[in-house]
Order: sequence, then structure tokens, then C-alpha cells
Amino acid sequence: MTEPVCRSIGTIAGPTSCLEWASTGGPHLLFVHANGFNAQTYRMLLAPLSAKFRVLACDLRGHGASTLAAQPARVKGWTVFRDDLLALAGEISKSPVILAGHSLGATASFMAAAKAPEQVRALILIEPVFLAPPPGSRREGSNSLAEMAAQRRSTFPSFDAALDYYHGRGIFRGWPEQPLIDYLTAGLVENGDGTLRLACAPEWEAEIFRELPFGIASIVTQVKCPIAILRGTVASTTADDQVDLIVRARADTDVVTIDGANHFLPIVHPEHTREEIMRRLVRYQL
Repeated sequence: MTEPVCRSIGTIAGPTSCLEWASTGGPHLLFVHANGFNAQTYRMLLAPLSAKFRVLACDLRGHGASTLAAQPARVKGWTVFRDDLLALAGEISKSPVILAGHSLGATASFMAAAKAPEQVRALILIEPVFLAPPPGSRREGSNSLAEMAAQRRSTFPSFDAALDYYHGRGIFRGWPEQPLIDYLTAGLVENGDGTLRLACAPEWEAEIFRELPFGIASIVTQVKCPIAILRGTVASTTADDQVDLIVRARADTDVVTIDGANHFLPIVHPEHTREEIMRRLVRYQL
């Protein structure tokens, strides 16, 4: 497997940490991770794509090796991630890029394509967070996720202790061991006293969940590039009614439903996910 090189790319927002795979050419494909994760988590999914594309995967602010300010007041419906992504895309390529992402990363990519359609040539959205606005002012779903994130254990005496703690536990249940190792390799930082802590602070992850952009699928009319949505059938964050809204507005939208897969399908099923990505990009002649 081809190993990526870690790069710090300067943008108007500040330096952005990225993993870049060596490539002989092809369009730029910029991949964006889910809330609480990091670029390294998706190494098994992304490495083979570098045979056809110039693959970069970024660490969003508050995640992985990112040094961008991660202040809860900045989250504001995930627009900060959208704007960071557009700034990065403008630095890595003068031509439109393929944006691909998982969960938060997929939704931020969708928002970026709506705000600056001239910068995006195709969207690959894996389990995007497309949820209808809750009744009235109630936000039980986001609060539940935020509460769980806020209570997440954040410090460990060693890497092995963290690996043992997370293996088969909670959202990591069903994960193969290698992506869990990859997640922790970039997701833990030294405290200075020999212990390790999560690079994505639980309070930052929690605030992101509190600011879920409900109803964001409605901006699809502002997106001009091809759209592919990959989703699972178990605990998906991509609601049927929101997908229907997108398809009504854009009948050419590619919707791929992987039976039996859950929200973590690009991590648990990297080969299948990668095959579906390649089918879409070949269809779009990219």
C-alpha cells in the first residue's frame, strides 16, 4: 500500500494539515473526514485511488494535526468547515477539484459546492448528514450525539491502552483493527507527561454535533456538478426524505445504497466503497 506524505498547506484560514499520496497525475481528489476522526483514518480507502487521482485528505480544524483555532463559537452550522475547505481547494489546484467526504466531511463538501460551484467538478458524499429539521425548536438528535461526545474519555496512559479501550466498543464496534490503529495514530497527541489525549477535544466534537445543519439538503439547487451519494441501511444519517428532495431537484443524482452497511461504511467496507467511488468517477469521465 502506498504511504502518504504529511503536508502543511497554507491557506487564508491558516496552515492546514493534509495527507498526500504520490500520483502520476489525474484530477485532484480532496477527501474530508467525519466529526471526531482524521485523514489517517481513511488510509485503506484512499491509498489505491492515487493510481488514478491526485489524492489529498485534510484534517479539519480541531482534528488530527490541524493547528487552526478550534473555538466552539466558530462552528455556526458548519460554515467554518465549508469555508476552510474552499480555501484549501483553492490552494491545491487552480482547476475545480473532486470533493469527497464522510459524514461531516461529506456535508461540508456539499455546502462548499453550493457556495462556490466553480471550484468543484464532482461530489462523492458518503453518509452525508442530511436530516430534516426537527419539529419546532426541538433538537433531541443533535443533543444526544453531543452529550455522548462530551462524555468521551479523552486521556490514556499509552497508545496500547487507548487501542484496548476502543477496540469493539461503542461506535468502533465492527471496525477492523487497522483503521482503528490508523485513527489513533493521528488522533492521539502527547500531553507532555507521558500520557496521551485525543487530538479532537470532546467539547469540540460535541459543539459540532450541537450545530448540525438540519435541512441543508435544500441548497442542492445551488450545486452544479455531478453528485453521488453513498449510504448504508443501518443507522444512516442520510434520511430518505432528504435524498428524495435532492433527487427531485437533480434527477441525475447517483444514489447508491449498500445493504447492511452502517454509517461507518467507508471504514468498515473500504473496498466496496472505493469500487463505488470509482464507478461514479468513471461515469463522470473524470
